[in-house]
Amino acid sequence: MIGVNKHAAALAAILLTAGTLAASVTEADARGRRGSASVQTERGTYQGNASVNRQRGSRTRESTVTGPNGGQTSVRDERTWNREEGTASHDRTRTYPDGSTRSVDADAQRTGEGQWSASRTVTGRNGETRTQTGDFSATRTENGRSVTGDIQTQNAGAVQYQRDVTRQDGARTVNSTATFEDGTQVSRSSTGSCDGQGTCVRDTAVTNRQGQTVTSAESRTRTEDGAVYSRDTTFADGATRQIDRERVGNGDGTGAVNRTVTGRDGETRTQTGTYEVSPQ
Repeated sequence: MIGVNKHAAALAAILLTAGTLAASVTEADARGRRGSASVQTERGTYQGNASVNRQRGSRTRESTVTGPNGGQTSVRDERTWNREEGTASHDRTRTYPDGSTRSVDADAQRTGEGQWSASRTVTGRNGETRTQTGDFSATRTENGRSVTGDIQTQNAGAVQYQRDVTRQDGARTVNSTATFEDGTQVSRSSTGSCDGQGTCVRDTAVTNRQGQTVTSAESRTRTEDGAVYSRDTTFADGATRQIDRERVGNGDGTGAVNRTVTGRDGETRTQTGTYEVSPQ
């Protein structure tokens, strides 16, 4: 049972990569697609299925992962929006092998020019709920956008939020901070760019309320028949974790994926799998 939870994210990433990039799915088919994958790990074979359906003003993703012992984890992720009415919602529910669920429901409503109100409710596997509400203002800057907001939380009290996005010289930079009542902060900064020839990179740094910083460097390059991805993470204590993934497509919606993870202890785990993607 535990193994399904541990490897579900890895398999979901493989399915997402395959579903996004498979050459057999044309733009006209993009409103509906279905993918399946079989991944071999040190713990056994995991089977996965995923689907994406798009309609005007909505998008629904569903995925299921079944482990070697029959345990199953599923996720349903639904987004809706209406630009004219100024509304948006994002609902996500994960069901675990023991039947318990965790759900996140978020809603936003435009209240004026550049003004939004939002709420977010998390229902845990134990049935307890936590709710956050906030009011936000967005303004355009010379080379991007700035968002400020006041958030009310059940556990952390009032939080002041600031997010600045800039675009310059082909790079997109995002800096955000959340300031708590006791003066501590959580901050996140990232800069990403693409070279126009199939390679995109992104550097990210996250600092928690104790002042500890975690950094990561990501790169992704499209190849003639697939893509290569890597992410190197450095933790506050100097330990590192590395992920390398390669996808090779056959040109007909099928292909293979190899994923290697080198943990903070230096140990390496390898996952290999095959996938198939087709329009619905």
